[in-house]
Order: sequence, then C-alpha cells, then structure tokens
Amino acid sequence: MTSSTAGVVGQGALVAIFLVAALSKILTHRDLTQTIAKLGPGAAARPATLLVIGAELLAVVGLTVLPGQTWPRVLIALLALCFAGAGIRALGVKEKIRCGCFGGGRAVLGWRQVMYLPLWLGLAALAEYASPAWSVDEGLAGLAGLLLVLVAWKLLAEVRLWRVLRGDRLVIPEPKEVPAA
Repeated sequence: MTSSTAGVVGQGALVAIFLVAALSKILTHRDLTQTIAKLGPGAAARPATLLVIGAELLAVVGLTVLPGQTWPRVLIALLALCFAGAGIRALGVKEKIRCGCFGGGRAVLGWRQVMYLPLWLGLAALAEYASPAWSVDEGLAGLAGLLLVLVAWKLLAEVRLWRVLRGDRLVIPEPKEVPAA
C-alpha cells in the first residue's frame, strides 16, 4: 500500500466512523446528554452534548473538504482524548454508564474508549503523514456517496421491520361489517 493510499484509507475511515457516530448521536441526543450528566456536572450536559456532536460534524466536514489541512485531524485527536477521558472517568463512578458513542447503545462506557485511543490517534497520524489530495468537489462527492450508503443501510432495516409488521397485520382478522341500523 502506497503512502497516499494509506492516507486516503486512514482519512476515509475517520470520515466514515465519525459521520456515523455524529448522526447516531443526533438521533439519540437525549441518551448522550444523560450519559454526559452521569460523568460530571449535570448542568453542563446539554451544552457538552451539542459540543461533541458539533465537533464530530466539523471534523467530518474538515476532513472531507480540506483534506490537506492539519486541524481536522487535531480535532479528531482531541475528541479521542476526550472519549478516553470519559472512559476513565466512568471507571471511577460506582454505577455503570451506558456508552453514547454510536447512539443509544447497550455498551458500557469504560476501558473500550481507552483502548480505542491508539486507533483514533493512529488513523489521524496516518492521514496526517500521507494527507489525501482530493479536491473539494471530490470530497463532497465522496461524502454524498457515503450518506447515500448510510441512508440505504437504514432503509434496509426499515424494510425488514415493514415485512415483520405486514406479517403481523395479515394474521389479524379483518373486522366484520356492522349492519346498518
């Protein structure tokens, strides 16, 4: 794998992962707010939720439209450090705290976030070392393609649910007509 290919893979992985994470957090922002409230001062939870989601989206946009700039990868590193810090903080709390990494998951906040730190930092370093050279138009086209893939993925889940619900509906007998009085 050439260094430019490695940079594209590293940066593309960061874009995909952080886009999915940010969009998932948008859908379940109340769960993330509750998670953050359990980690520290409850009054800061809502602004912190907005800050985390906004920072993830900003990083995605920066990585996509300004691939050669350093600041989006620095932002990824700062987010990774915050996530690892949240994992360490959660280990010191008596109760188990649900992770809000990719929306309302069932995972517990803790060692997993600490162990992912080298992965995030490694991908950011790889993308920094061999910065991709795509244009703004190519970056936006790639982002649009990724969004279409994510929408298709969600629609497939909805189609499966629709089939189950349709089967349930077919089992329910049709109501009998009530004679007119």
